[in-house]
Amino acid sequence: MRTSAGSLSLLVSLACLTGGVPLMPTGQALGQSAASISGPLGAVERSRLRELAIDELMQLATSDDAQVRANAVEGLILAPGRLETILPGALADPNVGVRTVAAMAVGRAEIEGVLSAVEPLVKDASPYVRAAAIYALRQNGHEINPTPLGGMVTQDPSLRVRAHAAFLLGELGDKGTASLLREAARTDVKRASTTEMKVLNVQIAEALVKLGDTGQLDTIRAALYPATPDELDATVLAIQVLGQLNDRASIGQLRNLGVVRDGVGGQMPVEVRLAVAGTLGRLGVEVDTTEAAAALAGGSEPQRIQAAWAFGEIAGSGSVRALEERMGEGSERVRVAVASALLKAAERSR
Repeated sequence: MRTSAGSLSLLVSLACLTGGVPLMPTGQALGQSAASISGPLGAVERSRLRELAIDELMQLATSDDAQVRANAVEGLILAPGRLETILPGALADPNVGVRTVAAMAVGRAEIEGVLSAVEPLVKDASPYVRAAAIYALRQNGHEINPTPLGGMVTQDPSLRVRAHAAFLLGELGDKGTASLLREAARTDVKRASTTEMKVLNVQIAEALVKLGDTGQLDTIRAALYPATPDELDATVLAIQVLGQLNDRASIGQLRNLGVVRDGVGGQMPVEVRLAVAGTLGRLGVEVDTTEAAAALAGGSEPQRIQAAWAFGEIAGSGSVRALEERMGEGSERVRVAVASALLKAAERSR
């Protein structure tokens, strides 16, 4: 599952490396609207909450769990000064996912002070790391050739690498790469499953929207409806991408998805409903957070992570309080998700 924080970017890439988190069904319903939990925070309170979240992320950046280290780096993008102090170690991390996320963080936060540590990664053994390094250098004004990204998105045998490269091309914003992305969308990949192709096509469509082709929003909206349970991963990704792209035209579809039932009366899995709640909140729609609060307090690890993400997207003082209450609880993967979401929610609750 792509359980993104702030920009969706880094955890999308990390999910490409790890294969995601399994979806787990539940029977609890998600309400369509409720009393607003939004509201500004005072400057002093916001500063306190920021430091609380940052301190937790700095601690978790040294975890023995590579996924936790990577997620901590991603979360600290909102605190670039603190992020810069851990980037040298993260860029040299033995884990491919951590190096990838660290290089992308350099690009997203535009941290020039560590570029000497990024430059060698252009020749890294991993295509994920090489692509992230090219992105980081170009985002910081270096005239490095982006051609390898085009080769990855059209020719790499791994669909995850193709999706990773497509995302980065969208982030770089060069409209001249749109033709490459369209070629990639038309290319059949041998032995690829329908689900894998659906995820790739969502990622390509997102990149094309960022390059100005808003007609690709229809491709993303179409992915909201899974034909099989295996396609739920693409559904969660599509929901989150629509929020990142601020697609308010999809609000009606998202509302329906949150309450739709199948032929035997079952609902979408809780992770899908939480993704809907988070994205609707990001789009300015009032949502019922009862299910998110229950999942954050006592759900499975994937559910707690997704609930934390949802509260970070919804933001507002209510979300901030829900996240603060759960700081330091659960596994390190839950803790890093909660801290990242708290930092994001505090930033947005102005």
